[in-house]
Amino acid sequence: MREIYFDNSASTKVSKEAAAAAITAMEENFGNPSSLHGKGLAALQMLTQTRLALARALGAAEQEIIFTSGGSEANNMALLGVAEMKARQGGTILVTAAEHPSLLEPTKYLMQKGFDVQYIPVDEQGAIDIEFFVRMLTSATVFVGVHQVNNETGTIQDIIRIGDIIHEKAPQAFYHIDGVQGLGKLPVDLKSTQANSFAISGHKIHAPKGIGALWLKQGCRLPSLIKGGGQERGFRSGTENMPGIAALAIAVTTAIKEEERVIIMNRVRLALANKILAIEDSILNGPPLDKAAPHILNVSFVGVKSEVLLHFLEQEGVYISAGSACSSRKTTASHVLQAMGLSAERLGSAVRFSFSALNTVDEANEAANIIEQAVKEIRSLNKGRRKKNI
Repeated sequence: MREIYFDNSASTKVSKEAAAAAITAMEENFGNPSSLHGKGLAALQMLTQTRLALARALGAAEQEIIFTSGGSEANNMALLGVAEMKARQGGTILVTAAEHPSLLEPTKYLMQKGFDVQYIPVDEQGAIDIEFFVRMLTSATVFVGVHQVNNETGTIQDIIRIGDIIHEKAPQAFYHIDGVQGLGKLPVDLKSTQANSFAISGHKIHAPKGIGALWLKQGCRLPSLIKGGGQERGFRSGTENMPGIAALAIAVTTAIKEEERVIIMNRVRLALANKILAIEDSILNGPPLDKAAPHILNVSFVGVKSEVLLHFLEQEGVYISAGSACSSRKTTASHVLQAMGLSAERLGSAVRFSFSALNTVDEANEAANIIEQAVKEIRSLNKGRRKKNI
C-alpha cells in the first residue's frame, strides 16, 4: 500500500545528504572535539567548519551559534536562562497564548518562582493582538517569546514589527523567537528582527532528531543550564553531538538555499486545500490560505472526531496529525485553537496536514479522495449510531 506522509511539522524524513554527513562524522571524524590528540583535533576542525557553515546560512557570526538537542532545549535555554539572571529582581514574562509547549510549560514553573507571567492574546486567525501587546509591555518586562510560525495552524507572526515595538516600548526586554517552523519556509533576517535569540530544530528540516541550535545575538549572555565540561563556550556543557551537528549544517544550508522547496510545499498544500475545503461542513482553521505558512493546513470536518479520522486515514496509508506532536497524545483540546476562540465542535474535529518538498500534487489529489470518502463514512456511521440510540 502506498504511504502518503502529511505530518512533516511533527518530523521530516532525513535527507540523504544530511544522513551522509552524519555517517561521515560517526565513521571517520568520531573523536571527541575536546581531546588533544589527532582524532580530537580532526573532530574539532569539523565542529568549527559546520558551525561556520550554519552561521553563514543564517547570516550570523560563528560565535552566535550554540548547538542544542533541539528546538525545545533552545526555547528553554532562552527563557529559563533569562529567568535565572533576573531571579532576584523578578519581572514580567510575556509569551503568546498559542505558543509551543516548550515555552508555555516553563512559564508555569516560573510562576511558582514568583515571576509575573502574562499571555499575549491572539485573534481568530492566531495572530498576536498588537494593540493589546503594546499595552502589556512595560519597564518591568524582562522576556518576550513568540513563534515565527505556529506549528498547528501555520499562522505567521510579524516578528519584525514585534521587534520594533519591543525596541520602542521595552528595550530592556530579551526578545526570543521560536523559529522552528519558520526556518526554510520563510525568509528571515535575524538582525532586522532585533531579536536576542532564535531557536532551530533539525528534524523539521530533514536532519535527524536530537539536534538543534540557538542563535544568540553577539553580546548577549545566558547562564548554562547544563553544568559540566564547559562546551559550547560555556553556554551548554556536554560532548557535542557531532553526527547531528554535521547533518544540521547540511539541512539548514539546503533549506535556506533551495527556494524551490517552498514552492513545492505550497503547491501541494493548495492542491489539497482546494479539494478538502469543498467537502461539506469543512472549515479552515487559521489565516486565509494566502496569508499562512506554505507547509501547514489545519481543517475541521464538523461532526467527525479528529482521532477517528486520523485512524481511518492511517488504514489507507495517509498519515496526518490531530495537533502538535508534542501534545497530540493528550486528551485535551488544542490550546492553540482554544486561544483562537474556536467552538467545541471545531476543536474536536480539527486535524493538521503538513508538507515537505518530498510531497507531490498527485499525493494531495489521492489523499483528498481518501479523506472525502473517510469523512462521508464516519458521518454515516455516526448518523446510524444516533438513530439506534433514539
